[in-house]
Amino acid sequence: MTPEAKRGDVRKIPVVKRFFLQSYSSAVCACILLVAIFSIFTDSFLSSFNLFNLSRTIASYGFIAAAQLMVAVIGGMNLAVGAVGGLTTVVVGILMQDMGVSSGLAVAVALCVGILCGLLNGYLITRLRLAPFVITLAMQFVYDGLGMGISHGYSYKVNEGFDSLGRGRVFTGTPFMTSQMFMLFLLLVVVLIVLFRYTRFGRNVLAVGGNESAARLSGINADSVIILCNVISCALAAVAAMLWTSRTGTASPTTGQDWMLYSFAVVAIGGISLNGGSFTAVGFLCGAMILTMVRNGLTMMSVDIYFEKAFIGAVILLAVSVESLRSKVARRIVN
Repeated sequence: MTPEAKRGDVRKIPVVKRFFLQSYSSAVCACILLVAIFSIFTDSFLSSFNLFNLSRTIASYGFIAAAQLMVAVIGGMNLAVGAVGGLTTVVVGILMQDMGVSSGLAVAVALCVGILCGLLNGYLITRLRLAPFVITLAMQFVYDGLGMGISHGYSYKVNEGFDSLGRGRVFTGTPFMTSQMFMLFLLLVVVLIVLFRYTRFGRNVLAVGGNESAARLSGINADSVIILCNVISCALAAVAAMLWTSRTGTASPTTGQDWMLYSFAVVAIGGISLNGGSFTAVGFLCGAMILTMVRNGLTMMSVDIYFEKAFIGAVILLAVSVESLRSKVARRIVN
C-alpha cells in the first residue's frame, strides 16, 4: 500500500481513535487525570500561587529535559546534563561574586562554557566511535569534578536583580497567574516545533535518529549532526542552570545533581522514543507537566518525601508501558 493510501485510510478513522494513534495521547490523558485527582484531594492545587509555582517548576524541568531531548532524537544520550549545569553555575558565581562582572556578560560566558562542553562531547563521540553512554558518563565526572574542585563546594552570591526572571510573574491578579520562566519555556517549545518541522537541520536530525546508516547513504553529514546536537544539548543545560540560579537566587555547585533522572523522565513520560527519530511537542510539554504535578501533588497530599523517587519511577514505568501498549494497538489499527 502506498503512503498516500495509508494516509487516506487514517483520515477515515474516527477523531477519537485518531487521537489515540498519536504518541502524545497517553501523556495528555495522564495530565488531565492528574489535574482531576489533585484538584479533588487537595484544597489549593489550583490556587493562583500554586499555579505560579507549578509554572516555574515546569519551565525548569522543561529546559533540563530539552537538553536531553536534543540527543535523544538522534538515538543518543547525555549523562552529563547535570554536571554541565553545575559547572556553568560555578562559572557564573565566580564571575559575579569574585570578579564583579555584569549579569549579561556572566551569562554569555557560561553559555560559551556549555557550548564548549557540548563540542567536546560531540567530538569525542564521533572521533572515538564510542557509545554516547560511555563518553558522557566519563565527561559527567570531569565536569562535576571541575565544578566542585573550583568552588570547593561553596555557593556564590549573584548580582542584585539576577533573580528577576526566575521570580517574575505574568497575568498577575488573575486565576491564571504564571511565571516569566514558563513563557520562555513555551517559546522554546515553539522553536523546537519550527526546528524539527520546517528546517533542513531538524529533518536531518530525525533522519539520523531514525536510521544513521541510511542517513549517511543519502548524503547527510551524520557526524556534524551529532556534534551540533551535543552542542545544543549542553547549551540548553547551561540555560537551564541560569534559570535555576535565577529562581533560587544563589549559584550553588550542587546544581544539577539530580537532573539526569528528570531529563530522561520528561522525555520518556512524554512518549518520545529514546531510540531516536521522533519528536512530539505536545508530549514534551505534557511530560514536564506530569513530572511537576506528581512532585507537587504528592507534597500537597503530605506523602512522605522520602518515597518521592519511588513514585516518580513508578510513573515512568507506567508511562512507558502504556505507550508500548498504545503503539501496538495503533499499528494494528493502521495496518
